[in-house]
Amino acid sequence: MDKRALKVLLIVIACVALVVSLIFVFVVPSHSEFFTGFLYGAIGVVFFVVMIKILSLIQREGKQDD
Repeated sequence: MDKRALKVLLIVIACVALVVSLIFVFVVPSHSEFFTGFLYGAIGVVFFVVMIKILSLIQREGKQDD
């Protein structure tokens, strides 16, 4: 498999895990703390990755000004 296919597969697996976590947290009344923790952790990781992308774009723009 090439890199692009592996990246797409990883994104699909992550999305499925998030959907399962959302179902357990919001639909099932007696949800597990494991799924809640997984959901909060996934949100934190996504936030961190977005911030890294934004900061790298800012840094790249700063280098172009020189």
